[in-house]
Amino acid sequence: MKIALIHGIGHQGSTWHYTDLICQELSKLGTVEKSEFFLPRDMPHFCTGCYTCFYKGEENCPHRESVKPIAEAMLAADLIVLTSPVYGMDVTGQMKALLDHLCYLWMSHRPDPAMFRKVGLIVSTTAGAGLGHTAKTMKNSMKFWGVKKIFVSSDSVSAMGWQDVPRDKKTKIEQDAVTTAHRIYQSVRNIEGVPNPLFRSIFFRMMVGMEKKNDWNPKDRIHWEENGWLSGKRPF
Repeated sequence: MKIALIHGIGHQGSTWHYTDLICQELSKLGTVEKSEFFLPRDMPHFCTGCYTCFYKGEENCPHRESVKPIAEAMLAADLIVLTSPVYGMDVTGQMKALLDHLCYLWMSHRPDPAMFRKVGLIVSTTAGAGLGHTAKTMKNSMKFWGVKKIFVSSDSVSAMGWQDVPRDKKTKIEQDAVTTAHRIYQSVRNIEGVPNPLFRSIFFRMMVGMEKKNDWNPKDRIHWEENGWLSGKRPF
């Protein structure tokens, strides 16, 4: 199994340990090949809102040198993992910056056909509140990329660091890691048998109608035409 891990922070805190437990369990089920990125080290730029990726193509993004390796690892992976602790009731600033850079992959622009066969995992922890909103921010990007199956593992650890997490809380997280790893493994192995998400089917159909009328962004329109999606072909 190929895994692309993108961490929204550089240090190995509770969120990293939670993720690592899941990866350890996955490695017990089969061979795991990881591509791991830490933000902001591996993508230090904020999106400038220049629209270059939308109108001229992602290869022209001024920050392409940093974004490209992450995007390529995601497209090559069976499992995409996004992780972020809660910062101000949401993801870290650098995770949000990366998600902004990857909006060209949304179904409302130029979704990659490979994304429709991916499994996703969201991992988040907090000392207090904000888990739901934080996980939703990352999950929304995966949904609009077209990811087929998305798992969420999150917990309020009631501690500032992993070393201070209560033993009963760690036990709960360890148990969740085992369960989640097995569910991910089965989904990756049987990706064809995973039901198509209703949201994806409906939104894709809406975008077909939009792209047929698209006279404002030739780059997007050509992408949909070349994939045959405006002529009845579907990527799922």
